Amino acid sequence: MDPLSETDPRPNDQSDTDLVRRLAASALDHVVDPPRGDDPVVRFASPEELVTAFSSSVGLALGEHAPSHDNDAVEAAARTVLHHSVHTTHPRFLNQNFAGADPVAVVGDWLGAALNTANATFEIAPVFHLLESALLSKLAHLAGLPSPGPDEVPPSLPPGMFCPGGSVALLYSLQLARHRLQPDLVRSGANAQPLSVFVSESGHYGAGKAVAMLGIGTDAVVEVATDHDGAMDPGALRVAMAATVAKGRTPLAVIATAGTTVTCAFDPLNEVADACVEHDAWFHIDGCYGASALFSADHRHHLTGSHRADSMVWNLHKMMGVTQQCTALLLREPERLEACFSSGAEYLFQPDKRFGEWDSGDRTYQCGRRVDALKLWLTWKARGDDGFAARIDHAVAMADFARMVIGASDGAFVPVVDTGFTNVVFVWVPPELRPLDLECLFSEWSEGRSGDVWDRLHRLAPRIKARMQAEGTALIGYQPIHGVNTFRMLFMNPAVGPDDVDAVLGHIARYGAEEWATLD
Repeated sequence: MDPLSETDPRPNDQSDTDLVRRLAASALDHVVDPPRGDDPVVRFASPEELVTAFSSSVGLALGEHAPSHDNDAVEAAARTVLHHSVHTTHPRFLNQNFAGADPVAVVGDWLGAALNTANATFEIAPVFHLLESALLSKLAHLAGLPSPGPDEVPPSLPPGMFCPGGSVALLYSLQLARHRLQPDLVRSGANAQPLSVFVSESGHYGAGKAVAMLGIGTDAVVEVATDHDGAMDPGALRVAMAATVAKGRTPLAVIATAGTTVTCAFDPLNEVADACVEHDAWFHIDGCYGASALFSADHRHHLTGSHRADSMVWNLHKMMGVTQQCTALLLREPERLEACFSSGAEYLFQPDKRFGEWDSGDRTYQCGRRVDALKLWLTWKARGDDGFAARIDHAVAMADFARMVIGASDGAFVPVVDTGFTNVVFVWVPPELRPLDLECLFSEWSEGRSGDVWDRLHRLAPRIKARMQAEGTALIGYQPIHGVNTFRMLFMNPAVGPDDVDAVLGHIARYGAEEWATLD
């Protein structure tokens, strides 16, 4: 009797091949011919409506005993996913600091998934260890950090590692900083020395989460004052560091931001580095967003001073359109990784196996890591340095175009901050309030003299955004800056053109006029 006759888990080869080809064809169609122009950016639906949408094919829930479904039903379910998803490649999706996935990166991601290995040891991922090392060497070279150079043979100990996102990269960096400060940390645990971590008021919220997870405590986070545009004030940093030292705390690290999330402000890296040297603090650069300016000869000046960092994180899935996630953590002294994270597991990292010195798994907290290097490497080989530079230059050019349109709008739109890079931050102004002096209005609001005008402006942006979602015409973000909700157009998708900018601003003006008339 065949022991698999009744429980054989293997699929019917022909049927399975047919399903895979149909699903892949649907995905490929979306990659090579994505929505654009007046196509919906999203067909927004409530959770209840989404549950109903799947009911005609396979249902959303899995149930107590989930059955298998035929190919037609599964394909229909996949179409439902496509139909109701946000199309981040749409040129009128300006909502997040990622957009416009490069088709080569998408296919590179598929290839990595198809090979289905982990970047832990050389023996199971030989090609990917070399790709990762070559990429890290080139990225470190661009940042000015020590590296063997982009033309050299990739080293077995590259100047960094790939991580699943910027927040995890920050965790690694702060643990490395603490290990440098407390060399017996791994064996004896953290001592009672009170520490401080400094980040600007505009810096990423991940700093608080990182210190909480590392047991340092959120009381250790010191938020440093910024200028009007959101860049760290180096004088305020020095004052803050001196104050914490006077209280008996040790400055562990300073997190400088190269491209803040909202305004894309760049902290003055050289001046921050000087303060770190004075206090022997670890200098970490959060370049998740803005580090890609290094690809452009016209814009890399924003990162002046990056060569002085102890660590720097760089998200290639943001401005460069590599699929999520693709995060590089660059290190001045990558040899610190082994001292901080190695466990020497004998079943995996045998010292006597071939090319064991390449094994990256024992230099990280993770063991198995996704192959995130392949999609970036293929995209870079397809586009080249010039193509990467052009992507950055186009993004800034479109942001400049939006700034020009806003400036010529006769007061219909008013800029709130302007860092001159890819983020355009502004408010739409109702006709009855034009011309609007935002600074004056903010002063009156802060003193309680503005009546309900400021409150009504603050409540207007969410209503405009809701109309965009309901009609699927565009997606952009809003957030409070200087006390009022403002719109933020994020430019990084190379498909965005002047017509898209005009269309999005036109939608905001139309929705704004209609919603303002109904505000209490």
